[in-house]
Amino acid sequence: MTSFNYGYAMGTKAEILEWFRTVGPSKTVQAILFYDRPGPALDLVFDLFVVPNPDLTWAQYYQSFYRSDPTLERYRLEIRPEQPKIDAELEPLYRTYAKSGVCLGDMATELDTKWSQPAAKSYWEMAKEMFYEREDAQDHAQEVAEAAKRQDEQKRDVELNDIVVGAPVQSRP
Repeated sequence: MTSFNYGYAMGTKAEILEWFRTVGPSKTVQAILFYDRPGPALDLVFDLFVVPNPDLTWAQYYQSFYRSDPTLERYRLEIRPEQPKIDAELEPLYRTYAKSGVCLGDMATELDTKWSQPAAKSYWEMAKEMFYEREDAQDHAQEVAEAAKRQDEQKRDVELNDIVVGAPVQSRP
């Protein structure tokens, strides 16, 4: 049995599934929040994220937007306790839930089935979102810079005579 707060596996989908099938049957995963007292029963989250492959040529990289090559695509599978606040912020390619105490060998078939389905978003949609987010961030940065510039231009020179300093008056015995 393995107790952890967070774990991950990296590789191609086939490599990750092979590890689950060969090593997984002897591994049971428990989600534990507190080691010194019983905690609430938590589900486990299996999130699959795309990881950039530094070994790709430019041609292979651009082809990956149109045609999938499972031998070149790299992924990170995160296994962690369910945390709705964090889960809402993450956008994995695939997400699967399992009960705490699940055998990893049993998860191989379920993950393979899930990963065989079309992803919620295609690579093209993710790339477009990333471009638009970047464009929005640049627009926001430009707006902030313009606002700061307007504030700087509106400032006037301050004379020392214009500054009033107040200090508490102390009575002397």
